[in-house]
This record gives sequence, structure tokens and C-alpha cells, in this order.
Amino acid sequence: MSGAIIAPALPGISRHFADQPQVLIQLILTLPALMITLFSPLMGYLADRLGRKPLLLVMLSIYGLAGGAGFLIDRVDLLLTSRALMGVAVAGILSISTTLVGDYLKGPDRARFLGLQSSCMALGGVVFINLGGLLSDWSWRGPFLLYLTGVLLLPYAWAMLKEPHPQSSDPADHVDEPVSIDYGRTALAYSVGMLSMMMFYMFPAQLPFLLSEQGEISGFAIGVALSMAAFTASIVSFCYGYYKPFLSVMTIYVLGFILAGIGFLVVGFTHSYSMAIIGAGISGLGLGVFMPNTTAWLMRITPQRVRGRVFGGFTATRSFSASLSRPLR
Repeated sequence: MSGAIIAPALPGISRHFADQPQVLIQLILTLPALMITLFSPLMGYLADRLGRKPLLLVMLSIYGLAGGAGFLIDRVDLLLTSRALMGVAVAGILSISTTLVGDYLKGPDRARFLGLQSSCMALGGVVFINLGGLLSDWSWRGPFLLYLTGVLLLPYAWAMLKEPHPQSSDPADHVDEPVSIDYGRTALAYSVGMLSMMMFYMFPAQLPFLLSEQGEISGFAIGVALSMAAFTASIVSFCYGYYKPFLSVMTIYVLGFILAGIGFLVVGFTHSYSMAIIGAGISGLGLGVFMPNTTAWLMRITPQRVRGRVFGGFTATRSFSASLSRPLR
């Protein structure tokens, strides 16, 4: 939701701020990704040092208030400021929530839950991108209201989440031994995460303008096209726990890149709205495997005591690649 939710409103935002450089309009979409890149390592470190739950509750509050502020703001500089602050909050939410999965679960249960988590993230894209498209037809400000869900989730998160015990039953964790990180495999996981996120983020960053060049298309129609990749990704992610026992980490990566590449070729060469939707759906089938596959791999090789820092870095690299997907116009 940090960026894609307002993607259908980008043409309307561009028209409202017609006197502003186009690069600033694009930054409204991608600035949160830049802030996630800068602040995720810090958030991961603070989660390891100060605890997961208190920091997560603070970040949820900032996310909802800073994101929803876009509905009231009528200046580009203030809008960019609120988006930057929201990006800092997203850095904390992504790093801590993924770390908590590793704290709470292990083994096959962890793999199944990571698939469910990634599926919910992608399915949330289907729901909220389409809501953003509907609201953007009403006003370019409308999609910003959806960020208030962060505030609505706050009481539930406070009541349901628990601070994990500092010592883990994970065999990789021995409190009396120095913590070691497998930097080689961690760097490889970071690289794959960067590449897959760059590919996934190209849809909300590029597709609205591509479709607009084909004719007058409503914000809702743009939202439908954007959500197709998220919808098919959610299906593949949901099933991750079922097909993972039969496939290696690298096999899943290869299959994912093949499907994603085919989908991008379809979108890139077609001049049809319906074919663009089909291409986005094919890409989603490939891109949907990357998040749970990489996260499960990292959790398996990372000790609990440094898990927040490792996933803070992982979040940073993925968000950096998302910021690189900004179209140059």
C-alpha cells in the first residue's frame, strides 16, 4: 500500500500540480521506497535492541496519520514530507512484522505462514489498489484515506501481538556462542529480493502511463490492470507451503523468473488493454514466489538475535530496487 495504492491517482495528481516538474509527481509515488531503504536497517537494529512490539505500534500510528494526511495537503513540498515520514513508518512495519514471523514459528509451519503472509500482502494489493482506483475517480485525494487503516489496526495489534522471548529454540541460536551471519547466502538473497521487487514495482510505476497512452482509461480500469499481477501473485504465494517441499530454493527462483519474463514481454509488446491484464497476471505467477521463498530462506540461515538487523537490511534492499523503478519522464 505504501506506493501502489495511489498509482491510479497519478494522472490526476499530475494534472492538479501541472506547474510542478514531473519528477516531483513521480517522487510522490516512490519517495516512501527511498525512505524505507534508508531507515530499514536502523529499524531492524532497534527491533533487536528495544523489542519488536512497542516499535511496531509506534510505526503503525505514524503510518496511518502521515499517510492519511495526503487527503488534506495541497502543497507538493508538504505532500512529499508526509510521504517521507510514512516511508519511515513502513520501514519499521515491514522489518518488524517479518521478524516476528521468524520469532513465532519454525519449520514447515513457518513456510506455510510465510506463503500466507505473502498471499495476504498481494491480495491486499488487489483490494486496496482497486479501492484506490475507485476513489481516484472521485478525487485524486481519495486514495490517501485508505492509509488510515494503519490507525484502525493499532488496537488489534496491541491486543494480539506478544513480545517474543529473547532466547529461541532454533538450533542455529546458542546464546553462549558468538552470533555469525552467512554473508554469502544473505547477499544472494538480498540480490534476488532487489531484482524481484524492481520487476514487481514496475507495474504501479509504469503501467498507468502506458495505459493512458492507449486512450482515455478510468482510474478504476487502471486499478484492475494493476491488481491482476497482485491477484495471481497471491495465489502462488498462498500455495508456497504446499509445493516448497518438492522444489529447491533455486528451482523456485528459476521458474519464477521465467514466468515473470514472459509476462513482461506480453505487456511490453501489446497495444490491447485486455492483453496487458493477461501479461500482468502471468508476471504475477512468477513474482509471487519470490517473497516467501527468499524470506523463508533467510529465516532458516539467520540466528534469532540478529534476525531484526538482517531483515531490516532485506527490506532496505527491496525498497531501494523499488525506487529504481521510477519512470524517467
